[in-house]
Amino acid sequence: MVVTCPNCRSRYAVDPLKIGPAGRTVECARCHHQWHQKVEGPAPAPELVIRPTTTGASLPAVIPPKPAFPWRRVAVGIVLLALLAVLFAFHTQIVAMMSREARAFEPAPARVATASRVPASSDTHSAANEPAARPPAASEARPQIEIDLSNSSIDAVDGHFVVRGQLVNNGRAPGSTTVLRITFRRHEEVLGERSFPMVEGPLPPGGRASFSQVLENPPAGTTDIVPTVE
Repeated sequence: MVVTCPNCRSRYAVDPLKIGPAGRTVECARCHHQWHQKVEGPAPAPELVIRPTTTGASLPAVIPPKPAFPWRRVAVGIVLLALLAVLFAFHTQIVAMMSREARAFEPAPARVATASRVPASSDTHSAANEPAARPPAASEARPQIEIDLSNSSIDAVDGHFVVRGQLVNNGRAPGSTTVLRITFRRHEEVLGERSFPMVEGPLPPGGRASFSQVLENPPAGTTDIVPTVE
């Protein structure tokens, strides 16, 4: 016969002769609940019966219930797949962000460009009264290419501005220029900026080089032109 625990509903295959006609007190091997069991007539045998493997047990072994579905493992797997999908979708942005953070810790390059300001006019003006650039410290060994204001001017030729001047290396090492940058101002207001290729050098320390650049259609209202070299 099949005996069912009224507490945990575990089922056991029991010989009716061990119960006896008057019944007896039995104990569930799973939850240890005790109750008085009687023989209630023939009953169908369970689909799966696990016979006891040890001696001295009060009842045969428990028929284990069906295992529960592993929802927790499935949820963890779904979360991991979602994270992998996000990383794959945004891997380009993540790599770019890491590159920007790495460049932020790189040392800044030495600056070789020095701003010089020359007033714009329809006539030739000299900048001899402008203060001379401060020479680099004796311990520095790098180029310092600047525009020599005392030998620079801006001329008006056929309605165009022409910037003429000289470059001088006030540093302690040879150097070259690659760009002439012109900033157009109306007093303190910036009206525009243009860049022109200008490859000069390498200039040795104290070396000089002349340059000339035509400025087509300068912004209306320009009162100052600020040239710099890089």
